[in-house]
Amino acid sequence: MTEPRTGPEPSTATVSAGSTGAYGPGEWPEVPLKPEERAPVLITAGVWLVFLVLPLVSMVTGEAPLGAKVLGYAGLAAFVIVYLGHFILPWPWRSLPHWANTAAATVLLVLCVLATIPAAGLNSFNFLPFTLAIWIFPHRLKIGLPVAFGLSAAWLSAALLVDAGDSQFWLIVPTSLALVIMLALRLAMEREERSRVLSEELALSRQREQVGRDVHDVLGHSLTVITLKTELARRLVDTDPGRAQTELDEVLAIARQSLAEVRNTVGGLHVPELGAQLASVRTALDAAGITAHLPSPATAAELPGDRRELFAWCLREAVTNVIRHADAAHCTVTITADRLVVRDDGRGLPGRDPEVTGPGSAPGPTSDISPVTPGSGAGLRGMRHRVTEAGGLLSVRPAQRGGDRPGTIVEVIL
Repeated sequence: MTEPRTGPEPSTATVSAGSTGAYGPGEWPEVPLKPEERAPVLITAGVWLVFLVLPLVSMVTGEAPLGAKVLGYAGLAAFVIVYLGHFILPWPWRSLPHWANTAAATVLLVLCVLATIPAAGLNSFNFLPFTLAIWIFPHRLKIGLPVAFGLSAAWLSAALLVDAGDSQFWLIVPTSLALVIMLALRLAMEREERSRVLSEELALSRQREQVGRDVHDVLGHSLTVITLKTELARRLVDTDPGRAQTELDEVLAIARQSLAEVRNTVGGLHVPELGAQLASVRTALDAAGITAHLPSPATAAELPGDRRELFAWCLREAVTNVIRHADAAHCTVTITADRLVVRDDGRGLPGRDPEVTGPGSAPGPTSDISPVTPGSGAGLRGMRHRVTEAGGLLSVRPAQRGGDRPGTIVEVIL
């Protein structure tokens, strides 16, 4: 009996096992064992062979003829070889499916058991649980369990038909108890494997979401600036060709920088730098004709590294929204040790309630803000996720009450 790692049922992996056959999905092993993996498998499977001491002692101390004992020793040795060999090489006939190979191994094991009966007598029943193990552990449950139950029924029927007197009870117990133990182990392994697969899928999903947010933030800002500068260059191409050429050169530089950022983001290497982001924001606002009021790069350099990164992502997205949607004349950015504020004098948030999100309510003007609605844009959702992960608060609210152009304040508080 052994406990090799099994795949989920059904598994999503089917790996070729040579030119003529394939390892089945959800079966163990799903790929051929490497030489360094064989020793641990032999140890795990072989430790259960200690239960064969009883038939071995019975053969050694019994009064069976020498020929019967020799046959019994040969049967025991062959049983061990076939049993362990099946875990190392479960597909000796690769043109056949796994279950057919296991069925052949089961027949060989039963023949080995029959060879031990003349010398070991009723103690040969100790061999039978091992025939269940090669079905329960390596196979998918929908294949292994029915076969294991069928074999158990056959062994128990044989035990009931044997005239063993008071020992008949002890012929039934080993097979029944072994079946229960192996089923418990197998189901526990299945549950553990399913949990592992779900954890890996959840981690992969989170990674994809992170990459999606990063790519959105990188491209959203860069493409906005490229669009504005291209439109400006098109207007200037007849009246001021030199200025138009300069704008197009900047568009080319931004496009190359964006390509590099996307590559780094996909590779998990991109971390925005707040000082450089402030310079990029100024360029973008100038191209959009919006007067920028920004802190100096020295202010950004004084912040801790993790806050610089978070503020850089949020600044990029907030200013991109100002350029795209606000129709503002001015944009003011304020950065302190625990706060980033982006304020514009644009048309505000028509048709939308003020928004706030975070692990707790913010003091002052943000304390009465309603929760962020599910309909928020992708950029705002990404910003909200970053701020929430950092344990901060994100609020989006009008800069002033009333008026045709109330403006908007985006505030990140840590």
